[in-house]
Amino acid sequence: MSDGPHKSLPKRRHWINLAERAATPAYSPREVAEAGVIAVKTEMREAPLEEVRKIFLRGPQGSLFKEDCYTQLEEARKACRGSAAGTALIDCAQEAHANGLAGEEAYEAAVRNACDAVMRNESYCIEEHYRREDVSSVDDVRARLSDARRELSSGEFAHALSPDAHTGDGDLRLTKKTGVDEGPPL
Repeated sequence: MSDGPHKSLPKRRHWINLAERAATPAYSPREVAEAGVIAVKTEMREAPLEEVRKIFLRGPQGSLFKEDCYTQLEEARKACRGSAAGTALIDCAQEAHANGLAGEEAYEAAVRNACDAVMRNESYCIEEHYRREDVSSVDDVRARLSDARRELSSGEFAHALSPDAHTGDGDLRLTKKTGVDEGPPL
């Protein structure tokens, strides 16, 4: 007997939790979104958030030297090789800088877009896995992941992932429902 297709998903535990919630109709879209937030936050811990923030917040003269900013972002990319979240952050930071953004606004746009890209890419991977494992449920999984992505407020990520915010491991755990009255709504 199988424990379901999410058990064979070749992903990290936080993405498996998201897949399990997306495939289980008992979870509300908000609960699926909660798993998505935790998964993205966990993934973004590998990204060079502090370096990108320092590059954008280095002072009023920073926007005068576009080549210098691009070079510094490429140096930050070298430090996070192999990290999909890090690569997405650097790409989004370069895009924000190319669009003329600077300072905190550029940093928040880069983080927001990187988080959205990571969530979208992983959602596609989860959907593709379900397509191979259990074709009958793939449309439901896709719809529930789309609902969760819409429910996520990407703007919250930029603030939550800033060095000033507290992001302890307690923030990165799913809440367990243990009470009798905490089941799915009837």
